[in-house]
Amino acid sequence: YHRQIGPIVCLPILSWFQINLIIMIPNNDKSHVSKRVGLDDFCMQIDSHMDFSDNYDTELIFMHHRTQNDYAVLSTYVAAIDQNNQNIRVVPNLCMVTFTSTIRNWGTKECRNIVRPKLTNAMWGAGLSFHRCHAEINVPVDPYLDNVFDGEEGSRGIRFFTHGYDVYAPDVVLVTHDYKGHQGNPVVHTWGAGRRVTEYESSWDFTKEVEQERHLLKIFGKDRVNKMLGIGPKLDTVGDTEIERMRSSRFGLGTKRSLEQVKEFTGIDLENRRMEKNKCGNLFWVPFSESENYGVDEFLQRGNTGPAALTHEKEQKPDNEKVVKKETTKTATAAVLDDVEKPMKANPIVAGGVRGSATSESEKEFVGLKKRRDLRPADESIGLKLKHAEERFVEELSYAEGKAVQQLSNVEESILHPNTTLKKAIIFVAFVLFILKLAKKSSKKKSHKHKK
Repeated sequence: YHRQIGPIVCLPILSWFQINLIIMIPNNDKSHVSKRVGLDDFCMQIDSHMDFSDNYDTELIFMHHRTQNDYAVLSTYVAAIDQNNQNIRVVPNLCMVTFTSTIRNWGTKECRNIVRPKLTNAMWGAGLSFHRCHAEINVPVDPYLDNVFDGEEGSRGIRFFTHGYDVYAPDVVLVTHDYKGHQGNPVVHTWGAGRRVTEYESSWDFTKEVEQERHLLKIFGKDRVNKMLGIGPKLDTVGDTEIERMRSSRFGLGTKRSLEQVKEFTGIDLENRRMEKNKCGNLFWVPFSESENYGVDEFLQRGNTGPAALTHEKEQKPDNEKVVKKETTKTATAAVLDDVEKPMKANPIVAGGVRGSATSESEKEFVGLKKRRDLRPADESIGLKLKHAEERFVEELSYAEGKAVQQLSNVEESILHPNTTLKKAIIFVAFVLFILKLAKKSSKKKSHKHKK
């Protein structure tokens, strides 16, 4: 439900599963709920079997204000249910990790009688997370962490930090968990067994979208956590391209703080899999350059499995890129023309409207959103996403056309104007042949004199 607190604050109280389906990526089925949630509203993720102190909602909002940080995330391992309404001011402080097959929260310290939430070293707990809703949009739960328990919390905490968010330990107990009733009741461990997926659940657009793009990935689960965060030594270069794509995807790392800053701030040496420094005490906030609108506009341009557009690749290519020539001009020309032919077939502009079998991801996204917009013309969220998709699609077509023209130009240049190295090679071979010819003539003259 939504509770109005004063004239401006709206608090959605939902379970973590509902929150992430509603806020992470708005879709047709949940768009009516998404419209009621703004960037300045508060979102809450909790575990099951929870209870709350009286007035917990208003108190959590006031607690968030005490951080004086719009990017604050209140998170901890919650206390037992018998501490409800006791005004307990001893709160667990998440600040220590260990390494199993990946990173895992391990042990806690205590915050006693603090007057405001305490900044932690980016260690986040899934049992309680209270933050502005733009945090849920910018740092959604990663749906490609298959069968992950260890690694979920550490991964999202570090992702929060790289996106500019800061995790704080609460200063008072307001949310609790029924540990005894939950762990001692065998019935709860069979919940969901044999349960059918409802028609409503199976029609969630986000679930379909995630599954449709799964074939683009090869790294899942705990391996994805390790590759994303750079945990463990880098043994080979296999998957480097996918690592870069996952880090720049919707479920990847932010651009506000780097992994080097993660190591310094958290005290965790991810590469060598160890806690390097104790960071449980007072910490200094790490500044970053804030983006307009909390960076949401930039974030929504990302794709589920990587950058949604080819602009990043285009920027990395030098303007004077030349085609690598092979043994002969003929084979080099044939190879380049074959390479040029592929984007021309997939590009309706270059190919004169005749599209080949290959279809880009941005084109699929644009066509799909256009169909959804036609079905729901009043849905503003679809209209905004369609606008961004159209811009990405047009930019990709423009880039493909420019690349094809540049490659054709390079082919022409390689045929008509051989490079300096080739010229030098021809001159050197001609010189060697000339010397051999002179040597042969000299040898014949000496042989003739010897016979006489």
